[in-house]
Amino acid sequence: MNHTGNTGMPGFTFPVVTILLLPFLFAAGCTGQPDVHLEGTRWTLTGYVEDGIPAQPLAGTRITLEFGTDNRIGGSAGCNLYFASYEVSGTGITIGQAGSTEMYCSTPGVMEQESTYLVLLSTVKSVTVDDNNLTLSDAQGTPVLSFAKIVPPLPEPLVGTTWRLESFHTADTVSSVISGTTITAVFEEDGRVTGSAGCNTYFARYNLTGNLLSISTIGTTKMHCSAPGVMQQESTYLALLGKVTTFTIEGEHLSLSGAGGAPLLSFAKASLPV
Repeated sequence: MNHTGNTGMPGFTFPVVTILLLPFLFAAGCTGQPDVHLEGTRWTLTGYVEDGIPAQPLAGTRITLEFGTDNRIGGSAGCNLYFASYEVSGTGITIGQAGSTEMYCSTPGVMEQESTYLVLLSTVKSVTVDDNNLTLSDAQGTPVLSFAKIVPPLPEPLVGTTWRLESFHTADTVSSVISGTTITAVFEEDGRVTGSAGCNTYFARYNLTGNLLSISTIGTTKMHCSAPGVMQQESTYLALLGKVTTFTIEGEHLSLSGAGGAPLLSFAKASLPV
């Protein structure tokens, strides 16, 4: 006896309908989610999980994560600056292999913590976010990295603030300032910019219109510093200054960019006069 078309026997027809609908609904739930919005947000690490054991960042260290508008992330891994690509689909996220600067920090545990963070970052597969918290989870859905949102303070003024260089960009490379050296910039009201280039004192003229900035007529004192790399770093810094076309300030951070918006120099407000 054939019961396939017997609508009077719900025990035969309803299970068939249920089996067909559930996969459809499941698929719709996976593909219908809007992408998590991360562009332009900045976060600081509050906790991580290694081998199932929760941990917090070491005292005195700060690990950050910034999502750019060009599918790039970057930040501080506690000692070095790092950078990588990322892609978001719904609540899924994939982070590419991270590159970093190559400084060594001697404080116990800092380099190990940095390595752990970068490895965990490469394992994340999903993201949850609210106004003030960000959680990255691995392929099993286990949270491995937790962040709090960085709310930027009001921007510091370009003129009159002492800016200390944190990193400079050459081609696709981001380099930190050599340990033990300090590079600064102070834009004065009379159109001059002065500071330390890491060895010598420099002085130049600048022109400012809105966020357009140009620096020219750069001169320096004539000291020679014998520490490895210092003079090359100074030469690179001064050459990049001459290529600046625009600036942006976010809170206590100044970015100088060149043609096409290419990043050149990244500064932070100096906490003390230098």
